[in-house]
Parts: sequence; C-alpha cells; structure tokens
Amino acid sequence: MELSQSIRTAMRRATELALAEERRGGGRNMVSCTVAVTWHHEPHKSVNYDGLDLSESGLRISSPTILPEGMTGRAIFHAGTISFNRAAVISWCRAIRDSDGRINHWEAGLRLL
Repeated sequence: MELSQSIRTAMRRATELALAEERRGGGRNMVSCTVAVTWHHEPHKSVNYDGLDLSESGLRISSPTILPEGMTGRAIFHAGTISFNRAAVISWCRAIRDSDGRINHWEAGLRLL
C-alpha cells in the first residue's frame, strides 16, 4: 500500500513537471508584481494576485485558491513601462505541490481580452 502511494506521488509530480514546461518558443517575460482583478461574480471587490510571467496574450499568476477555468473579470497591472486595465479570463489553473505532495498554491493563466 505504501509503495503504490509513493509511485502515484512520483507519477503525479512527473506529470505536473511535464505540463509546466514551456510550451512556447519565446515571448515570456518574468515579472514580479501585483495584479488586481475584479471578478464579474463579485464586482465590488478587487483581489490581488502575484504576477509571475507575462506574454503577448496574458500572464501567469499565483493564487492561494483554485481559479475556475472560464472565470471572467477585469485585470489591472502596472510594472515599469508595461500596464493594462483589460477584460480577462482564466484559461487554465493547476496545483503547485510541495515536496510532500500537498498543494502549496495554485498557478493560473490569465488571458487578456
């Protein structure tokens, strides 16, 4: 029983690493900034997320909670000479696990519209 759990954990980590590898040939810029998002389901509340990297179509953010694919809102971002205030949608979300396999946080793709 313990061995099969270890195998499942190792397989899950390997799968997550494979999925996390860069799919694009370039065009990503690492950033470290706050992204404020007002979700359409809660229009009077702004939520701050950590911006991780930026591409021509959106950015990857870190979140303490899962963000459902398809959730829409308005994102405000300002870092140096780059800024935007645009409609956005969650295009993907995945769990980031610690060394023991527990979910540490979530990362999501925020596509700008």
